[in-house]
Amino acid sequence: MKIPRPNCGGVWGAAAFSDPNEWALPDRGPTESARGLAHSKTLRAFDASPEFAPAFWTAAVLRRYRAPCGRLGFTMIEIAIALGVIGFALVAIIGILPAGLNVQKEAHQDSIISQDGPFFLEAIRNGGLVNDTNRYGLAVGTNRIVTSLDFLTNYIDYITITTNGTTNGITYSTTVNGGLLNGQQILGLLSTPEYYYTPFSATPSHQCYQTNFVYARVRGLSGPAMEQNGSNSMVAFRYYMFVEVDPYDYFSVDSYDFNAYSNNPTGIDYLTRLTRARQEPYIFDNLYEVRLKFMWPVSSVGGQAGPGRQTFRCIVSGQLQSYTNSRVAYWFFQPNSYTNNTSL
Repeated sequence: MKIPRPNCGGVWGAAAFSDPNEWALPDRGPTESARGLAHSKTLRAFDASPEFAPAFWTAAVLRRYRAPCGRLGFTMIEIAIALGVIGFALVAIIGILPAGLNVQKEAHQDSIISQDGPFFLEAIRNGGLVNDTNRYGLAVGTNRIVTSLDFLTNYIDYITITTNGTTNGITYSTTVNGGLLNGQQILGLLSTPEYYYTPFSATPSHQCYQTNFVYARVRGLSGPAMEQNGSNSMVAFRYYMFVEVDPYDYFSVDSYDFNAYSNNPTGIDYLTRLTRARQEPYIFDNLYEVRLKFMWPVSSVGGQAGPGRQTFRCIVSGQLQSYTNSRVAYWFFQPNSYTNNTSL
């Protein structure tokens, strides 16, 4: 016989059971009929409604045939266990998330340093022509030596030069000491040699060798677009850049002390050291080592530098010349100009 299908919700509809005798199987008694129905695969998918069930069906039989929606649901214990597993997973993910974000931030900062370092190194090495003071003059803004770096005024907070080991150096910024008004002044201050013979006074007693310690606080040049050109300066990534410009003077005294071998002026030791002694002044005046040391990130509270460290260095061949403006010396490399030393 054909068993009618239930309506929505697994409840037998009235139209489907207009004849209760359809529940009975042929040639079987009530007991056998109930047992047969218990093993029927068809009725296992239905929910027997007491309203249309045969009279010989007991409450136990009716409870046995419930809809799948009642038998396949999750218990509260199963739900609690599932929530517990999800909770443990979320705790693990949330615990790892800060570490992942910190690694991403450090990688981004390293990328900025790796791009800004070569930029400043090339800018210092390229320098600018200063061999015609009548043409370039000393006035800021007229016939300037370098004009392509004016955008740096949006990224350099300040430049500090400490002289001869003094505690407090001279700081140049857009509002202090009239500096950092253009790229020429920025490049001229960053190119200050670590030591030189001061040219400011014609009085011999005031002329002496001067040691300089130069560093700048810089906002990232290659950072995100929302931090470019001075935007979001309060939260922008910052670093310290220490600049060292030294003459290349890595010769031992014995390598050019020809006087120690003057007893044999035709010997190989004397001639070799004499040649080196004649070369050394030219190398000293025309070959420099430039080192840029970076420290980051700079804290917004106290200005302390973080653990990041990196150094860039190169050799620059050419003369290092300066001009003064309001007793401030601005230095520039002359890649196409070489000085001659005829002391020997």
